[in-house]
Amino acid sequence: MRIPIMNRIIASLLVAGGAFTVFAAPPARSCTNALLEGGYGSTVGMMIHPANTPRAVLLRFVFDGKGNFTNTVVINDNGMVSHSTDSGTYKINPDCTGTVFTNGGTKTVEIVVVNKGKEFYSIRTDPADFVFLFNVAKKQFPDD
Repeated sequence: MRIPIMNRIIASLLVAGGAFTVFAAPPARSCTNALLEGGYGSTVGMMIHPANTPRAVLLRFVFDGKGNFTNTVVINDNGMVSHSTDSGTYKINPDCTGTVFTNGGTKTVEIVVVNKGKEFYSIRTDPADFVFLFNVAKKQFPDD
């Protein structure tokens, strides 16, 4: 009867009274929509858009962990302040990248979820002539 090589090594260690430890491979990390749940605060410090005037945006996203969100938005567009709300869907890929479909699902924001879902980085990709210079969203209550 042939014993596979690994079994012979283990048997030899046991017979010899040796101790050994078997290390399991770390579990594969995979992200899902459930990674984003609860309230997140976000700001776009400056945005350049077709009119070449400054724009700043303050947002509060609320994700349900199932692919839906709502948000409240404050926009200062060249000195004109407006308030609005929005809702839509989002999709998180296994590699923790994803897409948020804003403006009733007509616009897209690409994201990367980091820090176990406590924050994400984003850029708006539709329309392409809106350029975010920087944008980070952080969970309002990280212990939730």
